Amino acid sequence: MTGWDVAFEAGPSDEAWVEICRLVEGMPETAVAEIAARLRAWPDRLRAMPDRWWAQRQAGDHRPWHALATHRTLCRVGEYFCVSAVACPNDLTMLLAGSGVTGNNDLGEVLLLRPDPDIDTNPASDPETDLLVASPAEQATAVDALFSSDGSQVTVGFADLGGGVGPVVYGVDGRRRYHLDLDTGGDAADEIGFGRVGQSGDGRLIAGGSTETQAVLVAEAATGEVLLRADGGTGPVALDHTGRLVAYACPSGQVAVRDVSSGESLFTGKSGLTTINALAFSPDASRLVAAGDDHPTACLLALDRGGPTSTSQVTVADPALTIDSTTPVASYAAKASWTDRGPLVFVADDERAVLFDASSGRVRWGAAAALVTASFTPDGRVLVASGLDGVINAWFLDSLAAP
Repeated sequence: MTGWDVAFEAGPSDEAWVEICRLVEGMPETAVAEIAARLRAWPDRLRAMPDRWWAQRQAGDHRPWHALATHRTLCRVGEYFCVSAVACPNDLTMLLAGSGVTGNNDLGEVLLLRPDPDIDTNPASDPETDLLVASPAEQATAVDALFSSDGSQVTVGFADLGGGVGPVVYGVDGRRRYHLDLDTGGDAADEIGFGRVGQSGDGRLIAGGSTETQAVLVAEAATGEVLLRADGGTGPVALDHTGRLVAYACPSGQVAVRDVSSGESLFTGKSGLTTINALAFSPDASRLVAAGDDHPTACLLALDRGGPTSTSQVTVADPALTIDSTTPVASYAAKASWTDRGPLVFVADDERAVLFDASSGRVRWGAAAALVTASFTPDGRVLVASGLDGVINAWFLDSLAAP
């Protein structure tokens, strides 16, 4: 019996995965593909990228067997950190971690951290100190965040605990570059508002939306110059790749699309959803995905000159899988991404989270855990996620079980 036989006959386990990682190194790509097929039935959580593979990957030394790993643990923050937002740039060289309200007059903080290079063999004993790059914000709860496509800055949306919802843009040194105001100047909202953020694929523009003030804005990413202001939104926003179009969610499951340069309203209408918690344009701006509802559903709109020519709905394939899409967590946790591989949607509530393919409804990843937060990297290739356990993982979307 070969080492492969022993590893696979033992069944999925941490020990078997360690042995497979040892055996696969140096194998040709065709043989690695065969191993990948045998691993497809394994739980994704067991296929963590080892330290040595991570070191190779981050040094630009990509090996075929790296694709067998579904995720890499980037950091384990303290059990009292209460992660409320996470984000990474495309190269995963840095991570943003926001913490929520923990009581004792602690309204949260935002940290920029280095990923732990030795998470398996010698993890940082105090990651919030040992891995710290900067502390951009204190006494503030981040709920949404996106690094720019070049990784030079990060845009953060906040819960409105008296200081506004943002968006606020920071450099990777932690210094605030500018703050954009989503307050409409009216009376204070009766409930806590959440700031949602978006950006164009080329990194030129950013967008922000508030769940309470219904304000929407688009600004130059480099300078913060506001190019467009609109009202009637409910938080979620999206820009197309070039920043020509902005889409935003409206009450009663409606969606609006505007031309950014002229401010012209191109479309406002029903999506077929009762609640929209995430939006994303296709790379060529010919389609738009809106996601929401208790039985997670994606509405796919085909667009012509910003207006829909047809719509279709795709619900998550598991009929028993439901979330409460009206909870505060659901209103800011949902994310959507559309790359050349198609649209993906992440949704969560207070008890579970799921990532599904918006073209087929097939579940790609899920967690039966409370208060999971996540974000896509700007290129849409990685989902960064964390929960109450403080473990921040980078999930490699090309390696997760595909439809």
